[in-house]
Amino acid sequence: MVFKKTVLLLIQIFFVQSTVQAASNHVIEYEAAYMGISLLNMTLTWEELDSTVQITYNNQLKPFMAFFHPLHNIYKVRFDKTSYEPLTWSKEVSEGSMNFFLSATRSTDGMKAEYSNGAIRSFPEEALTVFSATHFLAFKAKDSAFFPRDLKVFIDGEIWSARATRYTSSHPHPKIKFSSSQILIQTELHYLDGTRVMDQNDILMDVIAREGTRFLLWVEPDGSYSKAQFGEFPKAVVLKRIQK
Repeated sequence: MVFKKTVLLLIQIFFVQSTVQAASNHVIEYEAAYMGISLLNMTLTWEELDSTVQITYNNQLKPFMAFFHPLHNIYKVRFDKTSYEPLTWSKEVSEGSMNFFLSATRSTDGMKAEYSNGAIRSFPEEALTVFSATHFLAFKAKDSAFFPRDLKVFIDGEIWSARATRYTSSHPHPKIKFSSSQILIQTELHYLDGTRVMDQNDILMDVIAREGTRFLLWVEPDGSYSKAQFGEFPKAVVLKRIQK
């Protein structure tokens, strides 16, 4: 009888833990287009741990495009659940003949980033990486007092400043449309300091890490983003969530 109760208890504990874990992890599908042409499938996996979050972006060209130029890049970042400051991040890049893996880890005191290729760079206080900054801005979108705000974004060894501005239905953007339930966040990147940790870079980071790059984020009431845009038309990269 004792053994049976113990087994039942263990099953209940496993069920509860599995349910909590499943509730903390979710997957969102996006589709990326360039110059109005749908090119890329992007899968976002969000995993909540005790005090941190790990997100993975799995980017792969659509089959008809991959035939001409294969591309499959995987980006990961683990950040603090409260501050969104990154702890570790990596990218596995496969673009045509360019293939590499690069990872980075913050030092214990948080002052340096140590890369897998041996490079070491100073890491600014309260800086974010591209993907942790994206989710941080979506998280902060409802806080009108937070904006406008200058954020520091760390991109492959370089330090960039991102000026973030918030728009709502009562404070509309002069050019960009969005629904009354959405909040639009706009940032513009400006180079501050630092040098890249490698000569070659993947397409996405090469596009982002340019002077004056404009980034737009359409944030939904639940704090997720349904659309993002890098750059301006006609050479804009537009990311849209796939509705299922």
